[in-house]
Amino acid sequence: MSRVDIPIFEKYIFGKANRGDVILLEYAPTYPVEEFSWGVLLPALVERDGVVVADFFGIGGILFRNYTRKVSGKEYSGVIELIKKIKVVKIGPGSTSYGDVIGEVVPAYDSHTFLKNYYAIVSRISHSPTKPEYFITFGLGHYIHFGGDEAIKAILTGISTIPLEDWVGIHFINAGVLRSEHLAMLEEIASMVFHISRDGLKVKKEGGAIDQGRG
Repeated sequence: MSRVDIPIFEKYIFGKANRGDVILLEYAPTYPVEEFSWGVLLPALVERDGVVVADFFGIGGILFRNYTRKVSGKEYSGVIELIKKIKVVKIGPGSTSYGDVIGEVVPAYDSHTFLKNYYAIVSRISHSPTKPEYFITFGLGHYIHFGGDEAIKAILTGISTIPLEDWVGIHFINAGVLRSEHLAMLEEIASMVFHISRDGLKVKKEGGAIDQGRG
């Protein structure tokens, strides 16, 4: 994603996104998404308000390590300060080498168990002293890939049963690991959908108020 696109993206995230919105950030497997996630988005969000990261299978941790290998000096010090302000829910195996881990969850693919885990996470975050404004996920596409139809069914059940109205949900999706119909289901329920690549930012679905022609 080019630097020129960042103000455009921030216009959507900070200008149009409301609590309860679901935002998808899709990317191709070969795109170095850590440069945007850890280098741009998370610093901007932490600067504004609290952030909780749900990390499936340690994907966020891998991206974090990839990013820190590329930076040094003042930029590296800034990243280390950044991670002190992030709360993390660890989902599945894999290490989480950043943030304050506030919960660990075993991945579940049946709707009942997923809903129970989902509620426990939401409850824990909601009762924290500083409620976050943003809820970020890494590795959600991997979870769906491993669980197939049952995983996507569990996610839809969770979102429709316990809507996350307290924060903006931003989900990094590796589009290469998902079947087209699973990706389509996520895009349908999302408030906004973006595709990020070396060519820049593409807005696939734009949120915002609807002009009803009244007044």
